[in-house]
Amino acid sequence: MKISEFSLNNLAKAVCGDLQYTPYLKGFELVIFFNRYGFNDTYESGFPSRWKYTEDCLRKLNGTDTIRQIIEEIVDPRKYHGLEQSVENAVEKINEFLKYDKYEIRKYGDYYKVTDMQGIIVQPEATIEINHQFINEQIVKCNKKIGETDFNGAITNARTLIETIFIEIIERHNGHEIKNDGNVDNQWKQVKKIMKLEIDSTTLPEPIIQILSGIDTAVKGLAGLSNSAADRHANKFKTRKHHAKLAVNLAMTITEFLVESWEYQNK
Repeated sequence: MKISEFSLNNLAKAVCGDLQYTPYLKGFELVIFFNRYGFNDTYESGFPSRWKYTEDCLRKLNGTDTIRQIIEEIVDPRKYHGLEQSVENAVEKINEFLKYDKYEIRKYGDYYKVTDMQGIIVQPEATIEINHQFINEQIVKCNKKIGETDFNGAITNARTLIETIFIEIIERHNGHEIKNDGNVDNQWKQVKKIMKLEIDSTTLPEPIIQILSGIDTAVKGLAGLSNSAADRHANKFKTRKHHAKLAVNLAMTITEFLVESWEYQNK
């Protein structure tokens, strides 16, 4: 689901609660809110303004099904229990700008859903294919950002690529959609178990064990690099081209290995 810049600006104010028709969220509460949608931020000194942080997060998510999920969460009737604001008024206000993007919030049972103007509920997009073409497309985007000297953006894309493949494998195994909690290390642990990649000295030769151990370290390092340097965080050091290339190449190697393993195991 993609909305216009006009709607995105207004949605940011609704998420923050700055216009008083939705619950007000403090800075640390906004961090908790977006971390549940895949971010891994910390609330610390030098943190941007609430509204700017919210708008930046929404802009990164625009064009994904997460935008729909966020809209439906901020009009969840349970959030308005005991408050002066009413969910009905919030829905009315949000619909005032969503209509320009041909969307509308409508009530279904006890809750509200995002629909098109004909009342058809907006559904999540089809899941991605776990294949080499998808990986190559993402690596091209990463390298394009490196070429534009957007090293932080390339690191963010590299982490997103790994998260996407991890989550897709977990969802296919579990048979249902999961919420991205942004914990890449935990996702990797689940993937290892699903794909039988856990280190077992009784069945694997020592060189393979060493390589798998290296992936453990690489995943943690990539997550840490993203936290410190990626463009959704206040930079703690100046990111260089070689840092970005390292992150991108690691992401490509790990995801290509997983795709090859997935194809092999499913044969």
